[in-house]
Amino acid sequence: MSEFVGDLPDSDGARSPRFCRELMGQETAVSHFLSNLAQGKLHHACLLTGPKGVGKASFAHMAARFMLHHKDPASVAKNTENMSILDDEGLGKQIEQGSHPDLMIVTRPWDPAKERFKQAISVDEVRKIRSFFNLSAGMGGWRICIIDAADDMTLNAANALLKTLEEPPSKSLFLIVSHQSGGLLDTIRSRCMKIAFQPLKSNHIQHLMRQAIEDGSNNADASQSLAAISHLSRGSIGRALHIYDTNGLEVYSDMVKLLRQFPSFRADSLHEVAERMSKRNTEHLFTDMGEFLQQWLHQLVRFSAKGQMPEVIFEGEEAAFQAMASDRPLEAWVDVWEKVTELFDNAKRLNLDRKQTILESFKLIQSGV
Repeated sequence: MSEFVGDLPDSDGARSPRFCRELMGQETAVSHFLSNLAQGKLHHACLLTGPKGVGKASFAHMAARFMLHHKDPASVAKNTENMSILDDEGLGKQIEQGSHPDLMIVTRPWDPAKERFKQAISVDEVRKIRSFFNLSAGMGGWRICIIDAADDMTLNAANALLKTLEEPPSKSLFLIVSHQSGGLLDTIRSRCMKIAFQPLKSNHIQHLMRQAIEDGSNNADASQSLAAISHLSRGSIGRALHIYDTNGLEVYSDMVKLLRQFPSFRADSLHEVAERMSKRNTEHLFTDMGEFLQQWLHQLVRFSAKGQMPEVIFEGEEAAFQAMASDRPLEAWVDVWEKVTELFDNAKRLNLDRKQTILESFKLIQSGV
């Protein structure tokens, strides 16, 4: 169930970055921010770049808490290696509740009529930033705006943000999250200090997952599942938690069982899986299948090119990789990988038939492009 800020649901739910108290695996990003702050070189706008779900938004909220907690954050930054604030519950609750007067969060707004989040950050949402910065700081210090994520802005919204970045107020800080910064306006990127975030290591993913899941299980079966999820997460704790929440390992297992049948797939088992993932309210299963299948084909391409067996999770995967790689040349599998990616992208973008998308994908795998 989603947490709420005021009367509005939180798109990140109970694991919102607003509640983050510990940031793992991004020491380089933290050091970059603190060293620039300590030397008086911190830019008024920081562009936080890297894969989705690796801690960029959590970093932004922790940096905001650090800046708002200390009267002279630059001096404190000279003598610390992290941004954790553990002794200010009042400030923490204000940030968690979205009620701090000097912190503004810009994200996709909630549509109460359709009971879902809108697809984009509109120009009207971004224009509120100027009004926010026109007010005096409520606590007499910094005023901070977090944009999560800039990739969601419309073109008009991006242009409105650019105007504000061109004339920044004093003691203002923009923390701009972007999962695909190459798609942003060049003029926005040029006005920001880039802080790069890397995929998390497996041990960090598993540690953070144990903290996040309720039972905190540490038995052999649970550890094995966490290791498998970590492998599928591609270094993203956000993706790892999604896989855990949606029982994505079962989807991956179903996919592997089908691939083990290569070069011919049993029609009954293929249709059963495709049917199950195209029912109402099973969009998450379809999305997981698409991402897993693209990831698996990418690994197959790398195996075909370099001969190094990918890390496998379930029994029979290694044999499937070997059988498929020996069946056709590298170029043919590259074509299949690209075509399957296109099929799932079009299905999501155009709301195409999910069952047919899965069937077509496995047809491509069986017969080639």
